Amino acid sequence: METKLRQDVTRIARREARLMVAPLMKRITMYKKELAALKAPARATRSTASKNASATVTLPSRVNHPAQTSGEEAQAWYSTKNLIELREKFDLSAAGMADLVGVRPWSIYRWEAGEKPSVASMIKVASLRKISRTRALRMLEELRNSEA
Repeated sequence: METKLRQDVTRIARREARLMVAPLMKRITMYKKELAALKAPARATRSTASKNASATVTLPSRVNHPAQTSGEEAQAWYSTKNLIELREKFDLSAAGMADLVGVRPWSIYRWEAGEKPSVASMIKVASLRKISRTRALRMLEELRNSEA
């Protein structure tokens, strides 16, 4: 008898809980749809900006940078492994690589940990792959001298 009473109370409590939660679930669904409608224009704008960034990006003019790389070429080349190998090829710290690319050192660490950089940063990194270690070090030295 006690078990039957517990089962009935549980069943009734669940039914009442469902009745109380149902309107809230409908509101949540409505809010999600409204939010998606608000995000759509921003997403379209970001997509357009990303496509425009896929064109050739000019590297900072303070240093004589290597030939530019197209956005599609950079995206095809870029990988965490390639970034790490490039930094090892130049024998640079994250700070040195960051100076060449024009970002902060923690960005290099994040990219090496697997986070994807922006298309513009990818293009800058991919452009560096076409130069020698000596030229990279010379560019870094010029950059640091111009800041001093």
